[in-house]
Amino acid sequence: MMQNSRIVRVPRSRRSRDQGAVLVVGLVLLLVLTLAGVILARMQTVEERMARNEDNHQLALQGAEAALRAAEAALSCCSSSMNFAGNANGYYTLNPNQGSVVDQLNTSNWSAPTTLTYTGPALNAVQSYQSSRYVIELLPPVAPPGSSIAAPSARGGLSVQLYRITARGYGGDGTSTATLQSVYYIP
Repeated sequence: MMQNSRIVRVPRSRRSRDQGAVLVVGLVLLLVLTLAGVILARMQTVEERMARNEDNHQLALQGAEAALRAAEAALSCCSSSMNFAGNANGYYTLNPNQGSVVDQLNTSNWSAPTTLTYTGPALNAVQSYQSSRYVIELLPPVAPPGSSIAAPSARGGLSVQLYRITARGYGGDGTSTATLQSVYYIP
């Protein structure tokens, strides 16, 4: 036996409205997905820029640290041959009335002959924008650690010579700098 099937027909006006709704919903979903893609791409670009800035800052810190250690090594072996009286070429005597020479330097004049250039071994495969530089200042002598702070005659003329070293390093593209200072003494 054959079954009698019945076909239900939907009126034409209702069917055409349903087909238009699918198109609108599809376009809205496509717009949402496009916006999500654009936002994710921008977030990735910002994160890449942040990573590059951090890398530049680390290069600058490494350069400043290397220059600082090179200056300390130079002081430990050769401080007697350094000319601090000339107040030039990276060697200065602190003048309490004028303040530190480093305070007078700004970003544009951290250059030769005002400062010394770090000439030690390369820090890594990435080149810095500019070589690290440093300044050594001769500070007034002080009492040695553990001794009296009385007048020099009361402590037998003993004193310790202090030096302040200020080093500046530069990042890979010149957008980042780092400045480090240390006080070094020779017993």
